Amino acid sequence: MNSNTWLALIALEQPELPDPTAVQTRCNAANPDSAAIELSSQTPAMATFQWGEAIIAYTLVNKPIPADQLAGPAARAWYWPNAAEQFGKHRAHLLVALIDEGSSRIRKCMRLTRFMAALLPEANAVGLQWGGSRAVHEPNAFVEVASQMARDDMPLHLWLDFQVEGNDQGGMRLYTTGMASLGKLEIEMPHYVGHPQELMNHAYNLAHHLLEKNSVIKEGEAIGLPGEVQVTAHETTTFLGGEQAVLSFDFQ
Repeated sequence: MNSNTWLALIALEQPELPDPTAVQTRCNAANPDSAAIELSSQTPAMATFQWGEAIIAYTLVNKPIPADQLAGPAARAWYWPNAAEQFGKHRAHLLVALIDEGSSRIRKCMRLTRFMAALLPEANAVGLQWGGSRAVHEPNAFVEVASQMARDDMPLHLWLDFQVEGNDQGGMRLYTTGMASLGKLEIEMPHYVGHPQELMNHAYNLAHHLLEKNSVIKEGEAIGLPGEVQVTAHETTTFLGGEQAVLSFDFQ
């Protein structure tokens, strides 16, 4: 996925195209302060919209999302325990694409999120996959979180995948997937002793700060987090293997 095109997949119980007029009406009602979204074309398998400078389309694909594309993300979806079971019910899917060459990545991400929140209630959806992180989400939960979205309160759990696992020192480590799609290095925290939710909160707050302020972190920089917690930043390669550059944070 490049910076001008944003993708998501919606798993459908039946191969039915959601009513484009209903999606348009729902989207405009939920976003009265933005430019109106306009239906520009439709066929039995596709609907295309113009929303300001963005083009958004959804296409019906009359087959399931490939199982190997969903298996890992569904197994890692700690926030949705029956994800694999729910995806097992789907028989077709929608490919949702937003194309926008002018806006910031965050604005594009927010616009696709708003569109998905209008599309999902009109679809017989059993789940969705966010293209930037490949994370999967339960449709009703996605819509609920999206409804609270604001520029200073971004729904990062919808856009990023935060994974906590044990490390080889008896503690925990965390890594993200999806920061790269937003133009930032992925975050890793290799050593932490404490509650997993606390580690998740620290990473969430740090990611939100980096994205909201568009901050540039310097090597060795100390950063304060809520709760009088301090971390030190290092640019290094991922602990997952390979040569991907990441921002690694050590707790003081």
